Formats: sequence, structure tokens, C-alpha cells
Amino acid sequence: MDILDHLIELAQIQGEIHTHCLFQGNWRTLQPSAAQNMGIFHIIVRGECEVIVNKQKIFLKAGDIFFLPEGDLHYIQSRKFAEITQSTIEKSEIGLFQLATNGLEKSDFEMFCGVFYYDKQSILFKILPHILHLSMYQTPIEQLVELFRFEAEGKQSAGRSIINSLSSVLFAYILRHYIVKHESEMGLLAALQDKRLSAVVREVLQNPEQNWNMEDLAEMANMSRANFIRVFQKKMGVAPGKFLTQVRMQRASMLLKTTQKNMLTIALDIGYQSEAYFSRVFKQYYGISPNQYRKQGE
Repeated sequence: MDILDHLIELAQIQGEIHTHCLFQGNWRTLQPSAAQNMGIFHIIVRGECEVIVNKQKIFLKAGDIFFLPEGDLHYIQSRKFAEITQSTIEKSEIGLFQLATNGLEKSDFEMFCGVFYYDKQSILFKILPHILHLSMYQTPIEQLVELFRFEAEGKQSAGRSIINSLSSVLFAYILRHYIVKHESEMGLLAALQDKRLSAVVREVLQNPEQNWNMEDLAEMANMSRANFIRVFQKKMGVAPGKFLTQVRMQRASMLLKTTQKNMLTIALDIGYQSEAYFSRVFKQYYGISPNQYRKQGE
């Protein structure tokens, strides 16, 4: 796996598309703030609209994907929206999605709305901007959206599972597409253009259970200990030791959710020799004990 693969895995992303919108004329819909570990996304299939978020007005057109990693409150409305004449939006459960419409006439706007759930301490989500806006045209995302539409219109078995799985794939494509275009602007990912640091980060992500110390990491980067710590902190925005802890804790979080391993085994798997020490660090990081964290996910 490359670095992005590891970051996506540690983020424990699960996608879900819940609403299929078919609107006409003049309309507006409010999207409330999402939970702390939830991002919101919209896929514009047909027509145009405006999004108002954090006092910004953003124009969207067919083929655009709009993603709010922190799930900020926002409005989506028709172009040149006029409040006095807006129509009522009605929602109904049809097929695999909630269907949102505002009239009986043929729609001139189509959109899918969904969410991504992720680990609230995710390294990946901490480096994303508050707003991601990109076009899916001439990317594999186009084919994914056609699959969403196909599943929305059909009644095949396992449709919900397929759509949720496709949503997770969609997120990986969104990230890759965005990062390729903006990697020089994104803190951690920009820093990884420094081959000395990328070698260290890749090794830590692949083998967090190793008994890493600053001397080992500095040697891997072909730098002195003091210079390595200084450069890592400056370019990555976090000290090497803290980054190692972040990776270990997110790996532990994933093991707690996806396995029945006991606490000592998980502690050993991520590089700690003491269950008590692991539990203490985990509670400092997530605010609850590993046992409580596991019970929350049940």
C-alpha cells in the first residue's frame, strides 16, 4: 500500500448515499450540521444550483461533486433563488433512497446526497480543507455515479450494500483526484514530497508496532537527530513522536472495531508492551477507554 492507502485505511471510512433529489423551478433545502465524525457530500447529476456555506456562495453544475469533510450546515438552492416563490419539498421512501421532490412536473435538477463516517481523530481528515469542490467529468467517478442511478432506479437484491460500498470507493476517488491537483497546497501531503520524510512516514504507517526511536527514524531519513526532529515538525506540522502515537492509536481503533482481540494483544500489535500504558494513551487520545470504545461500536 502507498501512503494514501494507509491514511484511508486508518480513517475507517464508510460511505452512505441516503437521498435522491429531483427538483424543478425555484427551491431551497437546508442541510443541518452533521455529527462530529461525519462528512457530507452532494453529487450534481443534472442542472445547476448554489450552495451557501459559511457565508460563501458556491455555484455547482452537472458533473460537480461538493464535499464538506466537517459536515458544516449549509443551504442548497436553485440558481437565482427567490424566497417568496419557493415550492415545498416533499420527501418519500422509494426504493433504496429517500426521494426529495418539489412538484409533479418534470425535474430540471437531479442530485444525490450522502455522508461519509470516519474516525474522528483521522490524520487524513485533519489535512483536508473545509470544502472540496471538483468535477467528475472525464474521471472514473462518472461511471460510479451511473451505477448509483442504476441501483436507484432498480430493485435488485443487495442494492443498499452495493451503494454503500460504491460510496466508499467514491471517497477514495475523490481524494485521489483532489490530491493529484492540490498536493503542493496540503500540509502533510506536500511535506511528503521530501523523500527523506516520506520514507519515514511510509515505514511508520506500515509497521507501527516496531520499537521506533528518534535515532532510528533520523537514520532512515539520513539526518541528524536534532535536524530530523526540526524538519519533521516544520514540514509535517507535528512532532515525530506525536505522529507515531496518532498512527498507533488509529490502528488500535480499527482493531477494536474489527476484531475480538484482547487489549494486551492489541497493545502488542501497535508497539506497546504494557496493556495499562496502552489504555492510558488511548484514553488521552480518544477521551474514553479502549473497552468503552469497543462497546460504542457494537
